Parts: sequence; structure tokens; C-alpha cells
Amino acid sequence: MRRKSILIVLAGLLIVILVACSGQSGEQIPEESVVSSNIDNNDDASSDGNHADVIKFTDLAGRESALDATPEKIIVAEYISNYLMVGGSESLDKVVGMTLDGWEGTRYGEYTVYTDAFPQMLDGEDGITSIGGYHDNLLNMELIISLQPDVIIMSPSQYTENNNSISTLENAGIVVAVLDYHSMQVENHVQSNEILGMLLGREEVAQKQIDTYVRAIDDINARIADLPDSQKQTRVYVELGNKGTMEYGNSYNNIMLWGAAINNLQADNLASNLDAIGPLDKEFILSSNPEIIFIGGSVWSGDTKGDQMRMGFTVDEDLAQERLIAYAQRPEWEPLDAVINGEVYGVDHGSLRNIADYTFTQYLAKVIYPDVFTDLDPVQELNDFYERYLPELKYTATFMVELP
Repeated sequence: MRRKSILIVLAGLLIVILVACSGQSGEQIPEESVVSSNIDNNDDASSDGNHADVIKFTDLAGRESALDATPEKIIVAEYISNYLMVGGSESLDKVVGMTLDGWEGTRYGEYTVYTDAFPQMLDGEDGITSIGGYHDNLLNMELIISLQPDVIIMSPSQYTENNNSISTLENAGIVVAVLDYHSMQVENHVQSNEILGMLLGREEVAQKQIDTYVRAIDDINARIADLPDSQKQTRVYVELGNKGTMEYGNSYNNIMLWGAAINNLQADNLASNLDAIGPLDKEFILSSNPEIIFIGGSVWSGDTKGDQMRMGFTVDEDLAQERLIAYAQRPEWEPLDAVINGEVYGVDHGSLRNIADYTFTQYLAKVIYPDVFTDLDPVQELNDFYERYLPELKYTATFMVELP
């Protein structure tokens, strides 16, 4: 009887051991794990591409999206610079489509530097396919679907302009990810970078860029917060210099691009009452008497009179200053405080809309509060950022400039 009891106990122990071993054998299907942005309270994602099975995020249009694996085919309809800053040059191998139509004519300097570094960006038989206009928000939905991407990255304006076709993309199994680097809001830059980090398996890189960006903006805000109100609300006018000196170009309200950046710095943006973007009335500008003027430049086509503001990649400082002088010498601007005091500056319009554009907020802050930010070197900061995250780019450039 005792022998029988011992056998029963031994049999029981054997069963326990076998069950325990089977739990460690890897044969059980693990619970599905989820990678999400910081918005979804998960900070454990790696940057080496070893992703869990599902990627979940809420995009900048407030839409919840999910992919069952790291995407292998991506269309970048907007924000190619930031895509590469986060993903590195190898991430371009995943890109099957970009908005290349009109890129050369709208941002010649950027086009030249990027296509020299990455020849596959040139549309053609062996290049990345163009799926629409670089600057007009028109996307070729039929072509996009034929490329069979896992995800398409687009801006808020592209999402709005193509809203009727979004469901068509989703029905084709394409995840639409709306990012927003246009509004110049910290939370939108951060959320957009987090999403790129997840899509590209580069969360740590994306977070390092976020940390740099947030630290710089927080520093600026803290210094301005310590100033008396009497030093704030400097009158600032921004004009896009694509029309030349004989015609007034666009300005931006307080929630977009330069206007948002100026408003964030607690300065008085003359274009604050615009619906979005557009030229201000000449008489309004004169009566408002701006204390500081910024002219946004690029290398646009159609410069038949040789008076567009030139800034950015491929532009040397002498040319930029020459064009800036022409703006400062508009006859009707002669009595303006900004002109009298030499407070007219040039900025590269094409360098906004990415996680490195905090350097332009630094530059605006240095100009508006010259005694507060003497220690900042925004140009060097921007060049260092490119060297760190896009060392393939070889360039000469004028990103920020003042009158000689």
C-alpha cells in the first residue's frame, strides 16, 4: 500500500515537471504585443527594427491606425526630409512613391542637394515613382493604389484636399498616416516624429530628435517668460519673397509656419488676422510700421526679373544679401522703423516643416530679443543637425541672413 502511494506521488511530480517544461518550450502562442506612440503610454519600443507584431498610433487628423508589421513599402507624399532624418538613408529603400512633380521648380536647392545625395529620388525607370505635385496637394490615387504601399504619409492639407479618396486607399489596405510639421506646435512636431519612429523602427532616434527640439523650445519659452511685458509684442512682418520686390507675397496667420513661430515668441504678427495665408495690403503694412521684417526665400522657378528672395541650399550669402537689400530698398518702405534701423532679415522658407526647424525659432528669437539669446548659434546648430542625421547631404547654403 505504501509502495502504491509513493508511485502515485512520483507520478504527480512527473506531471508537474512536464507541465512546467512545456510552459518554457516556446510552443505556446504568446499574447500579442502592441507598439504605440507615447500618446498611448508605451516607451519600450526599440530603434533597431525588432518590432512587435502590431504598430498602433493616432495620427494628426485624430485617426487611429494599426499595422500588423513594420511597413516594407511606403509612400512619402510630404515631409521627406523628416522621414530621412528619422529613418536614415537606408529608409529610402522602402519608399516607392513621392510627390516629385514640381519639386525642382518649387525648391530647386533642396531638389538638387537631395537628388545628388540620393539619385533614386529622380523619377524614372529605376527611380522612385512620382505620385503627385510637390506643392499643390494633388495626389494620383490610381497610381498610389497600383504601387501597393503598406502606408502613405501625408500632410493635413493633403488629407483635406484628398478627403474623398481616403476611404478608397484604406479599402485597398493602405494605412493613411497624417503628420503635421506645418503648424509649428510642439505637440504636433513631437507626435509626428513619434509616428515616424514607429513606422521606421527608429523610436530611439526619433526620441533623441524630439528631446533636442523640446529642450530648445523650452529654453526659448523660459527666457521670454522672464521678460517684462514691455519687451514683448514687437511688431513683426513676414513676407514670402517668391513674387519679387514689385509684388507683395504671402504672409501667415498665427497658426501656420512663420506666423505661428512669431506668435509663439509673443511678438505681434502683423498677419494674425488672416484666415490662413495671403498677401497683406500695402497700406496696412505701412500704417502698422513693423519694427522687424523677415523675407522668406527659396530658389523658385520664374525668376525672370532677378528679384525673388534667394535662400536655402545652393545659395551663397552674397546673393542672398543682394536680394535682401532690394527688398529693404522698396521706396514705400523708406519710413518704416524696420528699414530705418536695419532690422530686415532673410530666412529659408523651405527649411521649416521638420524637427530641425527649432533652429529657425532660435533665429527669430535672437532677432526679436537680441540681448536675451546672444549665446545661440542657430546656423551652426542646423548644420550640426544635418551632419548628425543626414551626413549624405553635401551642400553650400544660406539659411539665415541679415543686411550687410
